[in-house]
Amino acid sequence: MLVGKEGLGDYSTIQAAVDALERLDPDSEATLYIMPGVYKEEVRVYRSCLRIIGIGQVEITMNRYARELDEQGEEIGTFATPTLFLGGRKLVLENLTVSNTAGQGSEVGQAVAVYAHCDETVFRNCTFKGHQDTLFTGPLPPAPRERLLFGGVPLREHHAQYRQLYQHCYIEGTVDYIFGGATAYFEHCTLHSLRNSGGHTGYITAASTPEGQAYGYVFSHCYLSAEPGTAPVFLGRPWREHAKTAFVDCRMGQHIHPQGWDHWGEPANEQTVRYEEYTSEGTAATLRKQRAPWVELHGSGTARVSREDVLAGFLTPEG
Repeated sequence: MLVGKEGLGDYSTIQAAVDALERLDPDSEATLYIMPGVYKEEVRVYRSCLRIIGIGQVEITMNRYARELDEQGEEIGTFATPTLFLGGRKLVLENLTVSNTAGQGSEVGQAVAVYAHCDETVFRNCTFKGHQDTLFTGPLPPAPRERLLFGGVPLREHHAQYRQLYQHCYIEGTVDYIFGGATAYFEHCTLHSLRNSGGHTGYITAASTPEGQAYGYVFSHCYLSAEPGTAPVFLGRPWREHAKTAFVDCRMGQHIHPQGWDHWGEPANEQTVRYEEYTSEGTAATLRKQRAPWVELHGSGTARVSREDVLAGFLTPEG
């Protein structure tokens, strides 16, 4: 199926094409090609066994934000804001840019570009743009901290596991711009920190890894860059107390805070999280002696986890 503007495709909007595909056999494999262009729309994908491939420059963009008011005058919250929602399994997305242009979190609150409530999903050569909470990797934690319900996009299916692979992707943001409970492996990706309004500290990850899950986030051979003038940025802080995040052979810029990691105002989290660094290169690697003492630092001779280990049951050794 083909999406394109000016009558060149089967459909002129992505959502219309997705809706048509969801009326077909959900277990059959389908491919959706998107022709070049900027598509200003919210896209909700519930089906599985789907490939979404951008041809040329394809951007999906929207500007929903957490402090936006609904018809009852209540704030819609973080999980009602995604530009792109993915709820199925066995998905492949390639060559797509997904943006949430709502702006800085200090002004509008959280604004999600991609809500990946999916399992067995591969993202290749994708770009995710936003500020606070750019990329959410499901599942949600058991309960919210500050409201009765998470709300947001309705969830039709829950998965036993949430395994995701990100290859050659670019992800930007300011605060907690990669967050959630998935087992996610990021390979040769760029994590670009933007200036936070008011000069506030930035945070790259905020994992909420479920207790007992073997892995959370693993970043392998990634490049951590920043917009000029960006305040110090932490590698991560725990959205929930069993957060797991590892950086393996990554190159880090001068913007990374010497301590590296933050316990999010809860010293007890130091006893339950698992934060690791394996032989990271670059300026921050010279500051390893200043890292928070409760973080695990590994030398060059230490065994590393492979993506097949992390994504067991999903990927073959050949990927």
